[in-house]
Amino acid sequence: MRYKVIVLCCVALTAVGCFKSVTKDTNLVIKTLVQQTSGAGNTLATDTYSYAYYTGTDKWMVASYEDAVARIVTDSLGVERKTVPDVESEVLERTDDTNYYVSLPLNQSPALVVLVAPSIRMYATTFKYLNVENLYETYITLLLHPWKKAPYTEGSEKKGGVWTIVPPAPEQTESDNTATDTVE
Repeated sequence: MRYKVIVLCCVALTAVGCFKSVTKDTNLVIKTLVQQTSGAGNTLATDTYSYAYYTGTDKWMVASYEDAVARIVTDSLGVERKTVPDVESEVLERTDDTNYYVSLPLNQSPALVVLVAPSIRMYATTFKYLNVENLYETYITLLLHPWKKAPYTEGSEKKGGVWTIVPPAPEQTESDNTATDTVE
């Protein structure tokens, strides 16, 4: 009799364990550092923000810095555009830490994540695939190099994803915005 009670208890505990909640939702917490010149120390970027689109595919991109600021993404064929992000980041200031983070709640995959750093006119993109269960927060540190002249990548698939980082956009002047007449 005692053996049957023990077996029933084990079966009951196993059954309860099978019904616990499993989620792939996560808060993507991004800390952004800036290295102004090659070999210089890293400083904390305190003006960044982030947003994400649930694209369903990795065939989406940000075409320019202006599009990144305007929160516009375009499909790889240049046919379709999205202008309202599915989620936007919030500033996350931790009481036990003086660092600055942005927190982006993600609950679908793949998500095209865009990070914008206005003070240095740069942006970065990554596709985030939610494949880890019950991970409430995912921390990523992203290092931006404004001194680089060509797009580059940071990170790895093992460490939260590969970011494509676009160098600083040139400042627009009024002469760039006015059309000039050409004489033939």
